Amino acid sequence: MIGPIDGIRILDVSRILSGPFCTMILADLGAEVVKVEMPGRGDPARNVGPMVGHDSASFISVNRGKKSITLDLNSENGQNIFRKLVPHFDVLVENFVPGTMAKFGLDYQSIQKLNSALVYLSISGFGQDGPDAHRPAMDIVVQAMGGIMSVTGEPESPPVRAGVSLGDSVAGVFAALAVVSSLYQRIDSGRGQYIDISMLDCQVTMMENVFSRYFSTGNVPGPTGSSHPLAAPFQAFKANDGYFVVAMLTDDQEIWGNFCNAIEREDLHKDSRFVDNASRVGNLEALQGYLAKTFIKKSRFEWVEILSNVRIPCGPINDIQAVARDPQLIHRSMLTTIPHNVNGEWKVANTPFNFSESLTGPAGPSPALGEHNREFFSSLLGLSNEEIASLLDMGVI
Repeated sequence: MIGPIDGIRILDVSRILSGPFCTMILADLGAEVVKVEMPGRGDPARNVGPMVGHDSASFISVNRGKKSITLDLNSENGQNIFRKLVPHFDVLVENFVPGTMAKFGLDYQSIQKLNSALVYLSISGFGQDGPDAHRPAMDIVVQAMGGIMSVTGEPESPPVRAGVSLGDSVAGVFAALAVVSSLYQRIDSGRGQYIDISMLDCQVTMMENVFSRYFSTGNVPGPTGSSHPLAAPFQAFKANDGYFVVAMLTDDQEIWGNFCNAIEREDLHKDSRFVDNASRVGNLEALQGYLAKTFIKKSRFEWVEILSNVRIPCGPINDIQAVARDPQLIHRSMLTTIPHNVNGEWKVANTPFNFSESLTGPAGPSPALGEHNREFFSSLLGLSNEEIASLLDMGVI
């Protein structure tokens, strides 16, 4: 089997995370991704620790299955070679500060003349237009400005960044979806198009429920810890050996009764303060107090087994070591390996695609800087060994 977008070739001028996360997804779906990096330096992510030999563990993960060529886009020669590459590709991905590609003469308006079928994707912090368009942005900036930090953490505590780079990775997911959608549209139109993805815009889309509550009530949502503002019990609880979560969103008296019976608190089922979900939310502090005293009596795995037996959604709060050993995730191949030049193989998180007729997942190792220069400059552009050597001497590649 082959990947669902096998045969699609992507010219990836992005770096760090948002763009590379997008092209990682597309590579795992079968695309050939050619990463364009600065000669001698490469993607700055190559130097972000921890290191595995001479390689960044983060770079290995997000750039698996890609190819690397080096090209100095600040130079006229580099820009000319880039233009010669463009007709051979279906997609171009970049995540520079808006205006950078135009400075190189490689913006969409210029490039589309060379390849009208090209899908050209730009990811930036704030989008290509608007008062903040030319501001640089990193993950924590868009998490802050998009509101997610204002609703994350415990009440009355300082704002908390989500523990993963949601500003970058969420933008990468939306960007990959936009690329695949454009490629589908191209089947009928024969034409590519320009895609403008803003990391801040993506954060707002992810906050749809928070905005729904704000627009309907006028109240500004704040952090509620692990609890849900619209459901109870729906939060983390402390057992005698750690934490686990319970997630109930129901007015069904039988389900609520099963929960209360399972934890041997039939009195809560009879208590009028907890008769339905709205009542439980309205009397959350009292309910939390009763449940805290109950759940501390057993281990989290005992409670998970007890509650699972009566079909209550629940689960332990796992640290990353526990996640890496989770039998369900191992069965689903969500932690897989790729080849590595020092260790033989290296473990990475997989992408979550499972198709009946397509093969997905990491296509190979992450590339060494400029590893595929000769392959593309020679076979694709027809440059001779002497021409490639000359470009190398000049620092163009």
